[in-house]
Amino acid sequence: MKTRKLDQLKLKQLKRIGATAYGLKKEKTKSHTFRNATIRFEDYTDYIMRITSLLEVCVLALDGEGDFHSKNLSHQSRTSSVQLVIEMVIELMPDGDMFQLEQIIAILENDTDYIHFPKKLKKQILKNQERYEKGKTHEKA
Repeated sequence: MKTRKLDQLKLKQLKRIGATAYGLKKEKTKSHTFRNATIRFEDYTDYIMRITSLLEVCVLALDGEGDFHSKNLSHQSRTSSVQLVIEMVIELMPDGDMFQLEQIIAILENDTDYIHFPKKLKKQILKNQERYEKGKTHEKA
């Protein structure tokens, strides 16, 4: 096999490996490059249970008497470790999902007064309501 074809095949395989859903994924913003991790959950109950467990561990750690006993962790303070976990939990909170859920509920309930109701859909619903009301008026006359 020619070197160029072999290099192309290697590159193709590397891209396939890099495209998996596991591991840290690079995300670039205007000023930073971050690595995102994907965590899989069975459902929202599993998701909330794990977040709750992380917070419970923090409470137990803050309520406890000692520090880390492991030599590998002896340089870590309980407070800084708990702070890192709490920050991670805050980032794990499903605020984006809750926003989407609120939008779904508003759409299902035709709550066009909801501040984030999709504008195009709101316009169409209001237009249909006007047509319906005009049709009712003509039927009565």
